[in-house]
Amino acid sequence: MGLQYPAAMNIDNRSSRNTEYKQRVAEAAARLVFDGMRVGLGSGSTAELFVRELGQRVAHGLRIHAVASSERTAELARTCGITLGDLEVELDIAIDGADAVDRYSLGAIKGLGGALTREKIVAMAAREFVLIVDETKVVDRLPDAYTHVPVPVEVLPYGWKVTERRLANLGKPIVRTRDGETFITDNGNLILDLHTPAEDDPQKLAEVLDAIAGVVEHGLFLDIANRAIVGSSDGVAELRARGQA
Repeated sequence: MGLQYPAAMNIDNRSSRNTEYKQRVAEAAARLVFDGMRVGLGSGSTAELFVRELGQRVAHGLRIHAVASSERTAELARTCGITLGDLEVELDIAIDGADAVDRYSLGAIKGLGGALTREKIVAMAAREFVLIVDETKVVDRLPDAYTHVPVPVEVLPYGWKVTERRLANLGKPIVRTRDGETFITDNGNLILDLHTPAEDDPQKLAEVLDAIAGVVEHGLFLDIANRAIVGSSDGVAELRARGQA
């Protein structure tokens, strides 16, 4: 785990390798889905590769009931021939990517794609939640990722400046933009990316964020994932949360 790339390595080459690793885990994740399952579809680049792989299996006769965690994923799933429904009952499995994963607890930071609230709803509605990542996303402690991965916080537009000031007591909140415009989630909310939070305990940070009025949801996914599938130059490995068989 955790390849260290030489400084002289071409960035395009590194990106190509990461895409290869993501493809490996997407294929492995698709094999976890069986006929008749109720499946939660995540969002983001790795999850989209998984949706494409799942679409190929559906084209060959796999029958599933799927729920998408974002409008973008829903559009892709339909393009791939996957029939979607509403989230009304418990799911058998939900599969999603992550921006950082603790190798021991499987706590994760998610939401750089902007779908964190629906992703968490889908994840917590599933009997099994599986993270799929390439090895560059795996850290020994989740706070180790704070230096390069912000904690996304979805907030209501109403009074968001007040919410921002409260978040500033925890770190450096920055309003997310895309193509020069303020990013709006599928739920009609804003995202404040909390950079370098001072709280070193993810559980305590989550509790503080949960208590702030105006915060809809945050990207700390703690005690939710059952396992993680990790792609690397050695192939595909599986991680289980500490204490799980």
